[in-house]
Amino acid sequence: EHVAGELRSVLPPDLVRRIDWSTLTLCPGSFVDEALAQSHTDLLFSVLLDAEPTFLYLLFEHQSTEVPLMPLRLLRYEVHIWDTWLAANPDGKKLPPIVPVVLHHSEAGWRVATAFEDILAISAGAFAALAPFVPRFRFILDDISKTDDEALRRRAMTALGKLALWCFRDVRKPGELLRNLARFRDLFEEVRTAPSGLKAATAVLTYILNATGGL
Repeated sequence: EHVAGELRSVLPPDLVRRIDWSTLTLCPGSFVDEALAQSHTDLLFSVLLDAEPTFLYLLFEHQSTEVPLMPLRLLRYEVHIWDTWLAANPDGKKLPPIVPVVLHHSEAGWRVATAFEDILAISAGAFAALAPFVPRFRFILDDISKTDDEALRRRAMTALGKLALWCFRDVRKPGELLRNLARFRDLFEEVRTAPSGLKAATAVLTYILNATGGL
């Protein structure tokens, strides 16, 4: 229920309309390289899109710099997802599509490629000739680095989802995070009073304490 709001906020409207959100299901496991597990977290969801199985792959980036070769990294993860799907569906003749989404937060914001073709060392003229022979895809970037408080609040998300994005955005600036605590008091209260809310609120506060060294 929390990730659905994030995905509805960033996916193209036509995709949002075609997805049967009642079928949104979290898939087990992680596809992030073990060496990157400290700086990246991922979630894979399955949905029905026009009644066909589709994967929504959400990658959380917990680092302060952009990754110029992120499209290549995502391509590796997508192949891993498809390999896992084929192992469970050995008679499959077509692959379910994957929609990759990257959630990013840094002081400078994302300034590098979001499309695979943009990381190829090739002239514009030659690309037209090579295009049929190279992978072509882009990922959806949700760069919340410069998103202000009101924009976060306007998102059609749960209170816990909004608090999570606020934490991701400000966790590297403990002073600013502390100054903003009062502004998000109502969201904390909404989270706390929801079912399993105390556990969720504790998780948010624990994340803040761990990520800031206890402030």
